Amino acid sequence: MTTLTTERVPATTGRTSALRIRILRDPLFGILVLLVVVAVVMALTEPAFATSGNLTNIINSMMTVSFLAVGMTVVLIAGGLDLSVGSVMGLSAGVVASCLNNGVPLAVAFLAALAVGAGIGLVNGLLITKLGIPDFIATLAMLGLAGGFLLYWTAGVPILGYMTDAYYYIGGLRQIVGPITVPMLLIVVVGVAVSVFLRRTTYGVKFYAVGSSATGAMNAGIRVDRIKIAAYVISGLLAAVAGMHIAGRTTTVPPLIGNGYEISAIAAAVIGGASLSGGRGRVIGALVGALTLTLTRNIINLTGVESSWQAVVTGLVLVLAVLANQAWSGIARSIGAPRR
Repeated sequence: MTTLTTERVPATTGRTSALRIRILRDPLFGILVLLVVVAVVMALTEPAFATSGNLTNIINSMMTVSFLAVGMTVVLIAGGLDLSVGSVMGLSAGVVASCLNNGVPLAVAFLAALAVGAGIGLVNGLLITKLGIPDFIATLAMLGLAGGFLLYWTAGVPILGYMTDAYYYIGGLRQIVGPITVPMLLIVVVGVAVSVFLRRTTYGVKFYAVGSSATGAMNAGIRVDRIKIAAYVISGLLAAVAGMHIAGRTTTVPPLIGNGYEISAIAAAVIGGASLSGGRGRVIGALVGALTLTLTRNIINLTGVESSWQAVVTGLVLVLAVLANQAWSGIARSIGAPRR
């Protein structure tokens, strides 16, 4: 008698294969491949690029945009758009600097900045949900109000002389262990906290539901207004954190310090896979997007490209990153990888 045996595929092999397919299907993979290729080319053609000092500078420089991009991603997931983050960041930086110049303890100055950020986020959310003002218009108006108030408050003169020993560490100008700085640790804590909130909590998952279909979410009993208000409050809080960071990193607060950062935040979120139509986005994607923009600007500086071309190059990088995202998604579908 012949005994038939069935060879069993080890469970670990199946899990490894599934993990490989998920990685290949991830749209971020295409952007990461693009970043690696660019980094290798730069390391071979520009010796200064691969130095430890430059790489540390890249990481430290991306922190401000990272905080803004995480907050922007939360808003985009919920189906909104926040154009006020740059001005909120600048106003929060001004609050911290002014408080410190008036003898306010550092912790209290930070709490005041967070209150300003959360308050503006709350106003944005109420204007959009209770008065029915489109998010583009409401946050654009807030961009002008917050930025104009900082300009009026400072009379066009930069705020100086507020730095303390502790603030040099918090701003990332001094390391705590090796190349590690406080902002590096803070973005890890913020990133993990927001990611767990969005992905692992019932309340966080509602952000995706509202962004995917506000009507469907309302029919399912979700308080859409509350979700949207919460998204703008989170965005305002993280804009304030970005303001606290940039004030410590630059050691001065010019009246126009926040100009243009809203574009960088949106670009980083979109590069990272967030959808302008809502319902899609990840924190890790926002961080990859921030790294992409910062790396681009670093390359511009190292290669001697005129600063006037920075916006042009950044726009091209945004287009290339989105195309890389789409191209890799097409490749992944062709190999039969399941959709994430």
